[in-house]
Amino acid sequence: MAAQHLLEGKSAGSAELRFRLARASLDYLQGAVQNPHFCENHLEAILSNPALPTGLIQGIASQKQWLARYEVKRAIVSHRNTALALKMNLLHFLGWRDLARVEEDPQQQPPVKRAAETLLKKRVEEMAVGEKVSLARIAGPGVLPVLRDDFHPDVIAALLTNPRLAEDEVLAICGDERALPAALSAVAASSRWSGRQTIRMTLLRNAATPAQVSLGFLDSLSGSEIREILALPTTPRLVRVTARQLLRARESTVDRKKVVS
Repeated sequence: MAAQHLLEGKSAGSAELRFRLARASLDYLQGAVQNPHFCENHLEAILSNPALPTGLIQGIASQKQWLARYEVKRAIVSHRNTALALKMNLLHFLGWRDLARVEEDPQQQPPVKRAAETLLKKRVEEMAVGEKVSLARIAGPGVLPVLRDDFHPDVIAALLTNPRLAEDEVLAICGDERALPAALSAVAASSRWSGRQTIRMTLLRNAATPAQVSLGFLDSLSGSEIREILALPTTPRLVRVTARQLLRARESTVDRKKVVS
């Protein structure tokens, strides 16, 4: 049977190769690469076959005209049987989207994932805002701090929707004095994060937080929390006045209840 599959791979026509390569047996694959009809049009199919062995992948990579194609580099890096050294070499040629996929691929070896993460962090500085926004939605935990420190409001807004984002990262955004008011407003507008009291208090403590954002949180604060905000020298005048009024109104309500009782 093995010899038959090998012969079938060697003698198949171009159309049959394209049809069978993605699911073919190892013997068929070994015959196919010896087939005179085998060419670059068949690379996508053969590289998508999980049975493709390390040796045949190395052989494909040795053909400079084939390796010059971006999709071939990407497929070789993605394949589970590619030699580690070859993957590490080709990673440098991948774009940020593919680096993000490699970083999140559970089948990739840890050194490959770490290398992809390192490259991705370096690429962030060179990326356009729109690219950073797209990456912020899908980035893994290792890249999130780099995007967090970008502080562009659109990037922060996208980052807040990332399912891998943890509260500690959001608190870091809210508490950073370098954060733009629009970025802090994005946190305040997030239904996922703005309801958390730790987030609200951190925003209230930040002098860069817009007064309108702070005013919207005052009603949710306890008396001790309001006093803490009043004690901050950076609290905006409008917020300070409104907080005092709110605190006095609450104290008056308590006093009336005591009189009635």
